[in-house]
Amino acid sequence: KTGLEVCQAVRADPDTQATLILMLTAQGRDTDVAKGLALGANDYVVKPFSTKELVQKVKTLLETST
Repeated sequence: KTGLEVCQAVRADPDTQATLILMLTAQGRDTDVAKGLALGANDYVVKPFSTKELVQKVKTLLETST
């Protein structure tokens, strides 16, 4: 399965739909990002990425989810 398919499946399942999803992918076109977010990703990081950026996005997701 692709990451998009997994994202969609997680959101469709009542037991996992509240799970935070941060997509980490090489697919960085605007349409790719929009599709990932539309399917339920909470955020989207495109490779290559800095570890500082990734850590900040994770912190932000965790802070906003509580």
